Amino acid sequence: MKSPRIDAQFYSYLLLIILLIPYNNLFSQADPVSGFTPRLLTRAKLWETFRNNGLQGGGNTPRYQSHDQTTLEYPGNAGRAQDFMAYWLDIEAVLSEAPNILDVSRVCNPQNARGVGLWFLGIADGEDTLVSYSGPRDVTNDVSAKRYPIANEIEASLGDSTGDNIERSNYSPYHTDITGNEPIEIHNYRYGDYIPYDNFPEEIILAQWENKLGLLVTRKAYAYSYQNFDDFIIQEIIFENTGSKILTDTFISFLNSFSVSSGGHQWARGNGMSWSDWRVNRESAQDDWFYYTQAPNYIADNPESTDEYNDLVFCYQRDDDWIGTSYDDTGQPFASNFAQLSNYNEFQGQIEGQLMGYQYIGFGPLDVNPPYVNDPNENYVSPGSLDQPYNFKWWKNGDSNQEDYEEPTYRRQTDAEMYRMIIGSSDNDNTENPDSSMLVTHSLAFGPYSLNPGEKGKIVIAFVAGSGADWNNEDELTWSMKPESKDQLKDGEHSIIKNFKQAQFAYDMGFDLPDPPPDVKINFKNNSLGQMVISWDDQADDALDPDYEGSEAKDVEGYRVYRAWPPSFDWHYGPWAQVADIVLKDENYYDSTTGKYTFIDTESYAGYNYYYNVRTYDSGHDSWVDMFGVDHGSIPSLESGYVAPEQKNMIAVTPFQPSAQIYDQMKGTIRVVPNPYRLDFRDPLHMYPDVADPYKIRFINLPKHCMIRIYSTSGDLVYETEHQKASSAESAWRQSTITFSGRIVSGIYFWVVESLDPQSSGTIQKGTLAVVK
Repeated sequence: MKSPRIDAQFYSYLLLIILLIPYNNLFSQADPVSGFTPRLLTRAKLWETFRNNGLQGGGNTPRYQSHDQTTLEYPGNAGRAQDFMAYWLDIEAVLSEAPNILDVSRVCNPQNARGVGLWFLGIADGEDTLVSYSGPRDVTNDVSAKRYPIANEIEASLGDSTGDNIERSNYSPYHTDITGNEPIEIHNYRYGDYIPYDNFPEEIILAQWENKLGLLVTRKAYAYSYQNFDDFIIQEIIFENTGSKILTDTFISFLNSFSVSSGGHQWARGNGMSWSDWRVNRESAQDDWFYYTQAPNYIADNPESTDEYNDLVFCYQRDDDWIGTSYDDTGQPFASNFAQLSNYNEFQGQIEGQLMGYQYIGFGPLDVNPPYVNDPNENYVSPGSLDQPYNFKWWKNGDSNQEDYEEPTYRRQTDAEMYRMIIGSSDNDNTENPDSSMLVTHSLAFGPYSLNPGEKGKIVIAFVAGSGADWNNEDELTWSMKPESKDQLKDGEHSIIKNFKQAQFAYDMGFDLPDPPPDVKINFKNNSLGQMVISWDDQADDALDPDYEGSEAKDVEGYRVYRAWPPSFDWHYGPWAQVADIVLKDENYYDSTTGKYTFIDTESYAGYNYYYNVRTYDSGHDSWVDMFGVDHGSIPSLESGYVAPEQKNMIAVTPFQPSAQIYDQMKGTIRVVPNPYRLDFRDPLHMYPDVADPYKIRFINLPKHCMIRIYSTSGDLVYETEHQKASSAESAWRQSTITFSGRIVSGIYFWVVESLDPQSSGTIQKGTLAVVK
């Protein structure tokens, strides 16, 4: 209990703080980030966070510098976000320092935006200029979270509650678990079956809020794991005048602060590539090249494609060379002489020259004028001109700690001033593409709209990502390690344009696409040889493709097993290698009595960490007819996805040495591996080659129940643990001490194992262990 003096002092400080807070801020909304529960869109390769105050991702201010606000992360990777903790946190693994997601290294989380903004600007009753926005830097105080009334909407019948969906989504016709002010998340997929509702994407997040213009804003965000359609997020933005004022000269503007990428600027602290450099936009991170295809001075990264890309309305960005480094750091190639190899957040097994900031990130409209493809009978107001967007501008996006950014914000400008900055015209406006690399906040404004009470407007947009890896049909980790990746970096431009066109196609098709076969839920166990055994049931064998009828609908032909053995268990997206191709009912893998397929990975080894993905593949078809009756010709064999958390193990699996009677009887020789242990990432013979798990030492050939004690050469007890696992003859030690005072130092140690198993109780084996650091 605090003393009265301290309590009085505390309340004096509290009163002073209250007096210093402006009245309108004191009673304003909750904190825009921490005060609103997010939902994460993770079905595609491009991941994003959404809140019911309109905020997408995190806020571009010094207050919001945490890397758990997933913002246009590509490829998506598990971070410290609330969703990941709720679904995959394993406390036992954390305590033992086994593979877990509690503290995923920042260098493995490639976010590509400091903020994403959605703005509404209008004139109310011909008099009041009103501006309300969510992001990219903050959220105006008028924004009020709402809950999308799904029971009365078209999405009411969507969603699945089988398997993990009942926990990881919060709505289906069979369950509702929407809490607080969080958006609605719907999963339109399930294991073993084709997509349940073919005219909707696989994952849907529905957010809604009100603002001072009297607009009720609804954002519908969509994503697919389909391999040709997993590099974008489509959004429908619907804004309805539910107030009493007539809105004229009203605009919707998208202000985006892209920055490629957080992972790429993480690994060389002190050399302009640290996490803090990226998160506050220091000069060393202000080295991106920005393109708007409609700018008068637009020249594509690949100049021969300028005329083709100029036909699009699209903004995109990539990393460029910062003059502060002594080498060309375009794409952030890893340079070990600048890296701190002992820093967990900076080094996770990157190789020399590996590209860490290779992404292209972009944004563009898909549909601006009614009628709209998926709700053609809805009555939407058209913008005042068919020629959209209304305008394009950009502002310098500087160091947020130094407050040297230039885009509008309610903290600096009035509503009228912000309206003029975005919608007005001035000789000082930046309307051409920048002529050098920098970080900018760009704006695409659409309108003007005139909205009487009860009227509504709509716009459909897409956020898109691309890479040289995608263009060359490789996973990002495999490609980024290849020497030729630097020369192929600008292939990412072709990739992002292709993916933007794929987003347009998905929308134009009313979200009805050629469907790949279903995912399967994979299970893991250990065999008697200490190898990984992967199994799944045969439900997908009989899955029916909703685009076909009769025998043609039953088109699943087999399964391909892929394995990833990354340099760190913090990499969840490669490098993937195919290790098996299994046709339906192959008797070498299929057991008809259990209805299960089983694959034994004979190239897996006890003590090493692995990821697996099983992809179903189909026969392909001679034709595919869309929902409008148009035949698009033949469709090749399609394969299910690999980017979503549900399509792989999110926590690395580690085969172990199984127990056996010979060990329980202490008749086998207990061994310590590696021994000697040497902390050197370039010496895999004397340490396990997983940078996220560098201190692991295994005691093997143990009885099921025993005590392990480790002593220094002076006889002091350094570590003690009780091993008690019926299935395992090994125990891992991460060199922690009995006092939890850190890890042991270099030296010679003595170990003693005493059996507590009934078959050999009291039997002791001893040995020595050398540790070199």
